[in-house]
Amino acid sequence: MQQLEAVRKKIGTNSDLLSVVKTMKALAAVNIRHFETAAKGVGEYAEVIEQGWTVFFRNAGILPQGPKVGVAVVLAIGSDQGMCGQFNELARIEAVSVIEELRVAGHKVICWTCGDRLRGALEDCGVKVDLNFRVPGSLRGVDAIVDEIEQNLELWRTKHGMNRFSIVNNLHVSDDAKVAARHILPLDKRSGSMKWDGKSLPMTNCPVQDLFSNLFSEYLYISVYGAIVQSLAAENSSRLAAMQVAEKNIIEHIEVLESEFRTTRQGAITGELLDIVSGVEAIVGG
Repeated sequence: MQQLEAVRKKIGTNSDLLSVVKTMKALAAVNIRHFETAAKGVGEYAEVIEQGWTVFFRNAGILPQGPKVGVAVVLAIGSDQGMCGQFNELARIEAVSVIEELRVAGHKVICWTCGDRLRGALEDCGVKVDLNFRVPGSLRGVDAIVDEIEQNLELWRTKHGMNRFSIVNNLHVSDDAKVAARHILPLDKRSGSMKWDGKSLPMTNCPVQDLFSNLFSEYLYISVYGAIVQSLAAENSSRLAAMQVAEKNIIEHIEVLESEFRTTRQGAITGELLDIVSGVEAIVGG
């Protein structure tokens, strides 16, 4: 009977775990949709900003080039939570590659992370992480993180001479998991050569410096915001896949336990019947 009770408890524990996995799977599916929609909206707005840069560079000329080497900040975006497969490992591999590339080019590289899991993975392989930002749990929390990152970028630009900024993040794509590494700054890498569909460029009434400041602010914001929501969509996609595998494994394990329970129960019943038969034969024989 003790063995039967032990199997029954295992079935109950696995059933509870299955309920948790199903809940996490449902939440991940809902979150994917929200972050996908946000990423799509940011992508459309990024095209508008790109058109703005095209107008700016063609009307105002090319920005003067800054120093070729200096302080480069690499922001690697991962997760605070686990159970998302190779999500953080893929970001770690790409971040290390970007950092090494910048160091070879002569830059002093500063690494920032968004997510405790990725920070730990980078530190384990010898990369010093100077700043770590939390990963927002919803779209409402993304703005606060973007503002915090922008404030630190301005601080490092003015006090430490930061002149390069790159972002590494996972992308949510339908075919397979991919990681993007984008060099956001310096702006002098931009050509402003986006094709303009109209016959003439629009006229701007605001001063060139004001136009640049507004475009730069929006460009930096959507670059960071877009990378975070893309990463969040990819994280939830990875978690959904992991939960689907876990659900399948738990169901298979429960089936094995239920088979074991039936076998054990049948054995116990058979044993009890044999005891009864043996007792009856002993009485009759006596």
